[in-house]
Amino acid sequence: MKPIPSVTPHLTREIVQTCLIHLPTKVGLFERETATKCLIDSLACAFAAYKESPIENLKHTLFEHASTQGCSVIGYPEQGRSDDVALINGTMISLQLFDDNQAQMRGHPSGPLLPAVLAVAEEVNASLTDALNAFVVGYELECRLGVLLNPSHYEQGWHATATQGAFGAVMASAILMRLSTEQMLHAFGIVASMASGIRRNFGTMTMSLHSGIAASNGVKAAKLAARGFTADPEIFEGRMNIGQVLSKDWVESKVLMDLPSWGQPFMITSPGPSLKLYPCGRPPLFAVDCVVELQTKHRLKVSDIKSIVAEVSYMFPRTLIHSRPINGLQAKTSLEYCIASAFLDERPVLSSFTDEAVWRPEILALIDLITVSVPPQLSESHEAVRKAPFEQPVTLRVQTHSGHQFTETVAHHKGSPENPASHKDLDAKFFDCVGPWHSTQKMQSILEMAKEGQTLVRNLMQQLKVQKDQNRKTD
Repeated sequence: MKPIPSVTPHLTREIVQTCLIHLPTKVGLFERETATKCLIDSLACAFAAYKESPIENLKHTLFEHASTQGCSVIGYPEQGRSDDVALINGTMISLQLFDDNQAQMRGHPSGPLLPAVLAVAEEVNASLTDALNAFVVGYELECRLGVLLNPSHYEQGWHATATQGAFGAVMASAILMRLSTEQMLHAFGIVASMASGIRRNFGTMTMSLHSGIAASNGVKAAKLAARGFTADPEIFEGRMNIGQVLSKDWVESKVLMDLPSWGQPFMITSPGPSLKLYPCGRPPLFAVDCVVELQTKHRLKVSDIKSIVAEVSYMFPRTLIHSRPINGLQAKTSLEYCIASAFLDERPVLSSFTDEAVWRPEILALIDLITVSVPPQLSESHEAVRKAPFEQPVTLRVQTHSGHQFTETVAHHKGSPENPASHKDLDAKFFDCVGPWHSTQKMQSILEMAKEGQTLVRNLMQQLKVQKDQNRKTD
């Protein structure tokens, strides 16, 4: 019987050949365009969290003494060690839950990956083209791991953004640092012992910290490996391998069978990311779009609503655990709150998720009318549903006091690959998020730099810095 090749060396060798030898030809214009879109979207999300207390707390904890040396925190004047900066930037991008999502990953690909890419690229003085090439391959790894580890990985309570994201971050960091194959093997082993993040922390500051930790650990693991620090070089196989620890679905032979399809095409373009138009978790976006459609068609009065039933897949109530949120962070992972907010605010916006907004009497009254239901066809007994619980249609049934019932079903939320956001929508998001801190002229300059491949990442990061003690810029 022919022995099965070692998974980790085979995987690493495949990635090295793809990345370091064939990368310039393998990653094409479409991949880099999508990566640029993720970059711009992530910068918008970071500025939506600029000056927020969790970010200020992190910054003061990590940077007790101001420094003008090192890598850049998005928007801030302070600079620091690449791993510390990646920790802050990852948390910034994810704090408002406005960052991109990817169905196969079952998580947020850019939050844990891009900050590692930006920090290391700035450190080695790489161009945006080089940085985005590494981003595309890191994205591929974290999403392909999602297919191999799930559904049980997510069902057990792991946060895929944190666990799989750490591997994407170390992969991209290793590419930019030009680690050898042997060093990459050890980098994977090192980051495997760092990877963590549990869904119990959803609705807290630590949920967004998961992205920062993954980004930071990816940078640290690559740097340690570069210095000769060792770990098990076959971390994806044998007893107690990382896949076995994280998932009941992990089968080593499946990794080898799956490898030839990597980059054929890249996950970043097929199926591609979901780019959010509302600052909340991805699962509620389906229901929010239901409300938007209902209101566009019928203009229902909130005072006339008697009851609302949301029909969703079995994983919704297990993931959106804050049915009655008590603060803005919990509200972002509350299906009931997001539905109520969509009715009262026309669509959820950043101001919908302040702690004060959560306690509006109208919101509390409307939440009491909402029931979340899992119909038989969306239960976990159906294998297709279990494999893709967040790709199932969501139906909203609204009963009025006057006896009418209105129903709306959304199969693909706005911003998903099947129902993509328009350039106009994404531009509006960027200007809404960045506008409080930069002038229109400056924002246009940032966009132009972000779309120019020869731009040095170091120069882009400098351009993002907000002038001290100024809030809104004027032209």
